Amino acid sequence: MPFLIAVLAFLSVASGMIAVARILGEGPRSTRERLERYLGGAVGTAPPLRLGETLKTSLRRAGRIFEASDYVARLGEKLEQAGLPFRGSEFLIFDTFLTAGLAILAFALTGDPLVTFIMGIAGALGPWVVIQVHSRRRVVAFSAQLADALTTISSSLRAGYSFLQAMDVVSREMAPPLSEEFSRTLKDIRLGASTEESLSHLVGRVPSEDLDLAVTAILLQRQVGGNLSEVLDNIAYTIRERARIKGEIRILTTQARVSGLIIGLLPPAIGGVMAVINPEYMRPLFTHPLGRLMIGYAVVSEILGAMLIWKIISVKI
Repeated sequence: MPFLIAVLAFLSVASGMIAVARILGEGPRSTRERLERYLGGAVGTAPPLRLGETLKTSLRRAGRIFEASDYVARLGEKLEQAGLPFRGSEFLIFDTFLTAGLAILAFALTGDPLVTFIMGIAGALGPWVVIQVHSRRRVVAFSAQLADALTTISSSLRAGYSFLQAMDVVSREMAPPLSEEFSRTLKDIRLGASTEESLSHLVGRVPSEDLDLAVTAILLQRQVGGNLSEVLDNIAYTIRERARIKGEIRILTTQARVSGLIIGLLPPAIGGVMAVINPEYMRPLFTHPLGRLMIGYAVVSEILGAMLIWKIISVKI
């Protein structure tokens, strides 16, 4: 019966989301679909939107309520850095629905307020973790391509290309995410933004120390003059050397990281084995208030220990 109630609660939340999506999605279709009426397309023959498109359109319509907020604008910048195709307002609405859905599902399934609270927190924080992971991966991938991109720009400058032509070569020849960011920078310049502003926006979208170093050198060269090709070669060499040193440090700290991982996983592993072998022995730890307090203390201690070990093995270059 609890499982059936949980399924019904989940279906109710999902049905509510779909209903809201369809209600909010009843407005005008996209600009392209409206123009098809005047470009030869028959009226009313446009294919219906798929569920994913309907949900995204609905999130966009409902999210216009929050568009004026500075917090939503900053959130949109973070989503942009992560390369996720959402606006800040759309993300907030999705996060709200996810939090409510998981909390209702957990309460219907277990009836335990603590589990409901934990699942609600997981639903609220999960999307933010996804943003951080995607953003970090995108920055790492961008930084790994940056040295080759600077070398390509330097070679293009020596061959007689202008700086913008050299950037266009990089945007066409290299793989994402660097090619996407360079293409966007060139598009901003073509739309009227200055080169300095476009490069500054590039640094804002990609929080990379290597990119900041390269853009600073380029902007200084545009102000005081000099051999930009040679400057870019030196920066590319510096970036490669920093990557090599980081690799060596990572190798030297492997033992500490593995030791921290083993020590961190040992208590929950032993607790899981004991719970399987003798459940009655471990039951007071989850049912008695003092046992729950001890579990909370252990979790906090694990987190603090992991943060301390990470602080010790992290070396800035």
